[in-house]
Amino acid sequence: MTLIDVTMRIAHTLFAGVWAGWTVFMAALVVPAARDGKLGAEGIRWMTQQFTRFSSLSSVVLLLTGGFMAGDLYTTETLTGSSSGHLVLTMVVLWLALSGLSHMAGSRLKRNLDAGAKQAAAGATTLFYVAGVVALGLLVVAGWL
Repeated sequence: MTLIDVTMRIAHTLFAGVWAGWTVFMAALVVPAARDGKLGAEGIRWMTQQFTRFSSLSSVVLLLTGGFMAGDLYTTETLTGSSSGHLVLTMVVLWLALSGLSHMAGSRLKRNLDAGAKQAAAGATTLFYVAGVVALGLLVVAGWL
């Protein structure tokens, strides 16, 4: 295994783990706390802005590193004709879903903060919950791979 292979795997694993963990953290702790009135609008705005920035960065890093690894390890036949290839394709679908859900959830939360933190969090709860489940699904599939 070359240095570039190791570097790609490390970057991919780090960004995937932090992104998935942060998504679950937002869904399990931040949004419910905001919905219950325990967090102020400015703190939520800042945290959500950082989350959406990192989510965007992670989407790009995972596309580049995952594409490199898939191109290095798989052919079209092995992607479509093997169980490990099917897991990789499943991860791509989950990655696309998490990218979209993260963007939508963060945007909805930030957009509605002028109406109040509780109301904004209530409006974004479902999207964050679904994103959290997708993030956990990604980790399960990656562990299975």
